[in-house]
This record gives sequence, structure tokens and C-alpha cells, in this order.
Amino acid sequence: MSDFKVFFDILQENLLNDEFVKLTLSKPMRKSEGLLNVYVRLFKVEGKEVFELKYRHSEENTFKQFSLDALTVELEKLLLETFRTATLFTLSQDLIVLVSKKKLVSYRDNAPSFKNKLPEIPMQS
Repeated sequence: MSDFKVFFDILQENLLNDEFVKLTLSKPMRKSEGLLNVYVRLFKVEGKEVFELKYRHSEENTFKQFSLDALTVELEKLLLETFRTATLFTLSQDLIVLVSKKKLVSYRDNAPSFKNKLPEIPMQS
């Protein structure tokens, strides 16, 4: 997890500061596999924080829920095996994580895209 330590530290910090908006994984390594993007949103279910991942395929969407610990494992796997880019949208900055073909990780900061958090959507557990 060392290559993604900065990414996970910033994610954790923004969760603690209640500035997390969403996370998007994009630029699939192999479009032929059909997985185009993964979108991550944070929900509260029965008082607990749950991350819902929407796996957007060319034909359909699938959804899975993760705890923070399980999320970091899943994100690392997806970034090393499936996607080249992750964009962490927060109220203070947009952090772009880039993974090269040689699995080298680099970062870029951008001005925040969002001034407000996304509206809460009721979620069934």
C-alpha cells in the first residue's frame, strides 16, 4: 500500500474533516473487459459510514458496499490491475492519482470542482 499512502492519507483526512464528495476511477487499461468506470459515494446506513461502489460496465451497472478498510484494498487492486486514474473530489481540492504502465504512482492537485457536498440519497441496507 506504500505507493498509494499519500492518496489514502488524503482520503482519510477529508473523511475526518467531512470534505469528501466522491471518488471516480477512470481510464481503464483494457476497454475490451467492459468495465468503464467505478464511482465511489459515501452513505450513512444505520449510523455507520458505508462506501458504495458503482461499477459502470458497457452493458450494465453493478453495486457493492465496503467499509473504509475494505475500500482501500479494493481501490489499490483496481488501480494496479484495471484503471490508470483516480480522481478524489473534495471540498478543498481535487486530487488526481495517475498510475503509469510501469505501475509508478504520481499525483496532481487541482482546484476543487465542488463547492458543496452531493445530496444525500436514502439507501436501503
